[in-house]
Amino acid sequence: MNSGRRQVVVVLAATWVIVPAALALARWPQWWAWIAPEQTPMTWLQSVALMLAAAACVLVAHVLRRTAGSGNRVWWLLASGFAALSIDERFALHERIRDGLLAPREIGVPFLPWVAPGDFLLVIVALGGLAALPFVWRAMADDNGARWALVTGVALAVVAVGMDSIDPTTWTTTAERVQQTAEEVVELGSALALLAAVTFRLLGLLDHQLGQPIDPMLDKKSV
Repeated sequence: MNSGRRQVVVVLAATWVIVPAALALARWPQWWAWIAPEQTPMTWLQSVALMLAAAACVLVAHVLRRTAGSGNRVWWLLASGFAALSIDERFALHERIRDGLLAPREIGVPFLPWVAPGDFLLVIVALGGLAALPFVWRAMADDNGARWALVTGVALAVVAVGMDSIDPTTWTTTAERVQQTAEEVVELGSALALLAAVTFRLLGLLDHQLGQPIDPMLDKKSV
């Protein structure tokens, strides 16, 4: 691992550890207040990480278009997905749909009895993401660092969705606060790991092109 990637890992890992601890201490003894609910500093940070991942995907797509001429469609799709997740995280869109439309009508999934009405929305999103995973895996080429970060991010996302799908009415108030806080911390880790994955891919492309002109015609003209 080169120094640039090592710095990315250190910064993102420190963010994952320090931010939840700082938010808990800032609202102590109500340690969950800025972490567990929606539209808090925690969800804002998650939305920022996802939007940065979307921006990194756009940069990867641009570099690929200028160098390879193709292979960038999956990155535009990935950028759109990260941007949509970021907006949802910031404005709690699926929670609004769940609470305002689905839950009052008790619309749920019969074969998932532990999932509260309306909470199946994230499960659908997760399944869509898993369906696209093979394409993203191939887009990571032979960058093992990016692939390991991708696997970590996807695994944490699956855990977060699983935790979020559990009906909160089956928990005590204290247990729900602990569970929701843990779920948000895992979700933050997933967003940061996915950000690391696309950042590693971008750094790999830039390292490969370091010292080489982006446009081959420029090289011919300079001779």
